[in-house]
Amino acid sequence: MPEASVAVTTATTRWGYWLLASGYVLLLAGGLYLPREQFGWLLCWQAALYLLLGFLYKGRQQWQLNHIIIMAIVVRLVAAFIPPQLSDDIYRFIWDGQLIAHGYNPLLSTPDGLLPSLQKEPTYFTQLHGLINHPQHYTCYPPLMQGICWVGAKLGGYHIASNIILIKLTIAIADSLAVLLLVKILLRLQLPTALVILYAFNPAVIIEGSGNAHFEVVQVCLMIAAIFCALHQRFWLAAFWWGLAIVTKLLPLLLLPLWIKKWGWKKGLLFSLVSCAVAAITFIPFVSIDFLTGFGKSLNLYFQNFEFNASLYYIARQIGWWVKGYNYISFLGPLLMGMFLALYALLFFSKKKQDWQGFAKMAVIVLTLYYLLATTVHPWYIINLLPFALIAGWRYPMVWCAAAFLSYHAYGPKGFAENFWVIVLEYGVVVMAVLFEWRKKVRGER
Repeated sequence: MPEASVAVTTATTRWGYWLLASGYVLLLAGGLYLPREQFGWLLCWQAALYLLLGFLYKGRQQWQLNHIIIMAIVVRLVAAFIPPQLSDDIYRFIWDGQLIAHGYNPLLSTPDGLLPSLQKEPTYFTQLHGLINHPQHYTCYPPLMQGICWVGAKLGGYHIASNIILIKLTIAIADSLAVLLLVKILLRLQLPTALVILYAFNPAVIIEGSGNAHFEVVQVCLMIAAIFCALHQRFWLAAFWWGLAIVTKLLPLLLLPLWIKKWGWKKGLLFSLVSCAVAAITFIPFVSIDFLTGFGKSLNLYFQNFEFNASLYYIARQIGWWVKGYNYISFLGPLLMGMFLALYALLFFSKKKQDWQGFAKMAVIVLTLYYLLATTVHPWYIINLLPFALIAGWRYPMVWCAAAFLSYHAYGPKGFAENFWVIVLEYGVVVMAVLFEWRKKVRGER
């Protein structure tokens, strides 16, 4: 009798977690319709999602691995069919894809400069142009992103909603593969597979990936694929996937030195050269003098003109105002990146050869330093830390993902305006999470 009672209780608990997961899907789907100007409602929505994530992870013993994967796929597919409300970046993606479909190189002209030349379907292109943010700037998206957008344009035709769904479905599929590969990596490294819940149901991953169509999750998928292949001694395939990750969002270039720490100079340098060669080959269709000029201008604008949700840069900027009386970003941006590279070099030469968990820890440290010293930190950027954090056994990136959502406060009904104290709160929470985890690990090592 007691055994039967335990079985019934276990089944009831399991059904309870299925209801929680279903509630998570419904809450996420409904919240994706909230415009970013309604920050109060968005904040409540996020808090509810992270609360549900906590319950789902707490009951991780009730979940079967295949159920986690199925639900992860379902929630991503649901998000893929909902128009993005928190970001308008996807319209630039569609624009670039349509240009390639019409025989143009999107890296050579700004939308403002090219619009008069687009005679075919002028109504469609005029409407699309009106939805693009910063149409006066060149695009800075690498070839793999452009290729995915081109496929969306070819299959979706002159229908913006179809273009959106096709691009978002591609992102959702890549992110679902990332969940599956992460499970396999955790198994290979003999780590708890239930950790995948923290990625599979992480609100930031789903909302910013399948929901808002940011390609960070595609980049994460490709980086995880490279690590998976490396774990199975498939060197060339690992380098190939890492090369494709580079031409998704460029960030994996920063992590190439970590492969040298993992494998040593000879094998690590070969891996880096192969990855860079794969990346370079994808650029061939776009290369010209005009391309180098336009792409260079875009990167220069990013580092020397754009600023959003920064931490140490904002402190330095304020000091610059006191000393110089104006915004000194053209100097501070490169200076902070120089500081990052110096710290990176110090870390690189002070660490010995790494195992896989050491590799992941170094990746988390490097990316943390990079974002703390960056002039622009959108909430979807922090997703890049998550898979490495799970392998390394660190949790503060999860806190950072949640705290970074506070940056949406800047998009109010009266226009864009950042509140300094909200940013202080955001990074204060992150710093406390880092200190708490560091103190906990120090105590554990004693």
